[in-house]
Amino acid sequence: LSRVRESDLAAFAHQDLPFDRLVEAVNPARSTAHHPLFQVMLVLQNNARGDAGFPGVEVVEEPFRTGMAKFDLTFILSESSSPGGEPAGIEGGLEYAADLFDHGTAVSLAERLTRVLEAVAADPGVSVSGVDVLSEEERRTLEGFNDTGVVLPELTVAGVFEGHVRRAPDAVAVVFGGERVTYGEL
Repeated sequence: LSRVRESDLAAFAHQDLPFDRLVEAVNPARSTAHHPLFQVMLVLQNNARGDAGFPGVEVVEEPFRTGMAKFDLTFILSESSSPGGEPAGIEGGLEYAADLFDHGTAVSLAERLTRVLEAVAADPGVSVSGVDVLSEEERRTLEGFNDTGVVLPELTVAGVFEGHVRRAPDAVAVVFGGERVTYGEL
């Protein structure tokens, strides 16, 4: 705890560092394909809602969307509250780069994050390994992919290699520079 405390206090000394200055100091390799520092962002809006306070005027929040994702994935969470100001949960949204993710994949990522948050909220003392990220359906699908019930012949790597030598002794096995060695030669 002391080490974490010292690390956090040292980091707080730099909390007001402008993002542009950070990018300048790190000087990452630039690419038009992705953001220079990170590709996934988690945003938590937990500030109190402002009140425009114009007498006689009703102000309604209108979301503005550009239709383009700034990052590969952006998870946007915001605390909601009741009209009396009591906490009423967390609402969330997801922006994603459509050229990298299809809608179904993006939805499944959001569902997995939801499962993690629900598990941690239900039991704050749960270890990371104790949080089940996958749904039952996803787990069954993975078990089907990883079904090892197939009976395989008991061969060693050397035995497989020898079998290939017998089947195709003249096939090229190794290429280095301009030199080629066949399975028979090897």
